[in-house]
Amino acid sequence: MSFQPRVLVCLASEQILQNTLPALRLRPAQVVIAASDAEPACQGALQVSRVLREAGWAEDAVRIVRHTPDHDLGRISSYARELAASLGSEFPGWPIDLNASGGTKVMSFGFLRAFAGLGDAWYCDTHHDLLEPLGGGEPLALPPDMLRLTDLLQMQGYRVVADPTWGADFALAAAARAFLTEHLASSAAQLGGFFGYVNRLTRQVLPKTRPDGMVIRPFQSEIVAERPLFANHHQLAWAFEQAGIWHWDGDCHFAFGSETLTRYAGGGWLEEWVWLTLAGLQADGLIPDGHWGTNVRIDAEGAPEGAGNELDAALVWRNQLLVLECKTGVQITTEGGSQAILNRLDSLRRHVGGAMGETWLLTARRLHPGTGSAARERARAYRIRLIEPEQLADLRSEIEHWMHLDEASPGRS
Repeated sequence: MSFQPRVLVCLASEQILQNTLPALRLRPAQVVIAASDAEPACQGALQVSRVLREAGWAEDAVRIVRHTPDHDLGRISSYARELAASLGSEFPGWPIDLNASGGTKVMSFGFLRAFAGLGDAWYCDTHHDLLEPLGGGEPLALPPDMLRLTDLLQMQGYRVVADPTWGADFALAAAARAFLTEHLASSAAQLGGFFGYVNRLTRQVLPKTRPDGMVIRPFQSEIVAERPLFANHHQLAWAFEQAGIWHWDGDCHFAFGSETLTRYAGGGWLEEWVWLTLAGLQADGLIPDGHWGTNVRIDAEGAPEGAGNELDAALVWRNQLLVLECKTGVQITTEGGSQAILNRLDSLRRHVGGAMGETWLLTARRLHPGTGSAARERARAYRIRLIEPEQLADLRSEIEHWMHLDEASPGRS
């Protein structure tokens, strides 16, 4: 069967996914982006063109046509007819398809009438992972693994500065102490007192820095606690000793093995639990490589160096972004602390995740009545899901449910 090259016309808007996914799914030889003079449309057109060129389209295979009318149906229809005629002359015999997902509603209507009969018209339904044909026929499924983490972040205007997800030393260390990490996650609801005790220790020995990054107190590996550890936590403290996290004299003296191990004790174990969960899903063939990351540092394209964010963990599936933030400190249980944490996550969700993004806040500290209720209400208002201590052990099944792995395949091609 001979290959039939096609042209795809799309209407620029702020919705980058809806204009990029059809091109990635249909793989047209030429992409034409019609952009109005509105700033969001101009920026959206530039972003779509950058993403497609990164995805393999040649420089001359993606173009932006500017000054497209975005109101007045008569003007829009006249412009669209002229564009259709021009493309028909430039690419004789090629079908000219239309992605009617972007632009304004009146733009979509005008372009649909002008391009009728020249090719296929599509609507990108990101909520149901489908390309819907507007002229009838079977929809096309959008594969759940079509976008990698870097792809989706780029669509949102972010670049990955550092991704240590598969550092060899870290992976070996995380696997070696996986038994301890799993125990902490599965028993978190009963370990609030232990976490508080250890977090106080680690805050006193970890380096202290100024906002400009200057170290004003170096790492100090040894500390004598102000009070002994409760007897019911002694067995866990010895498990930390056996895992090489610290040396403990059975009373108040603790000597941490390294700064990295100190950070594990002070809350890094929860990030490792997320890493172990996602790595397990990849090992079982449920997530391809490149679709998730942990401790991923990102910044906005064009932003000053050092002005970025760090994602504790992120997963892309069904062309959507799931961001997981981990907290083991007491801040989440206080009014001011929970407000600051949730404000940051709300901003992260809106700017990095986009309209289809989702953010989960994993906390190892139980939210008590009062401030805990306020934090839950605030999280609900911000559309941030709380994963509390009792739920940490079931993190894998929660992620599988978010990925829709527990649903029957629709069987569409």
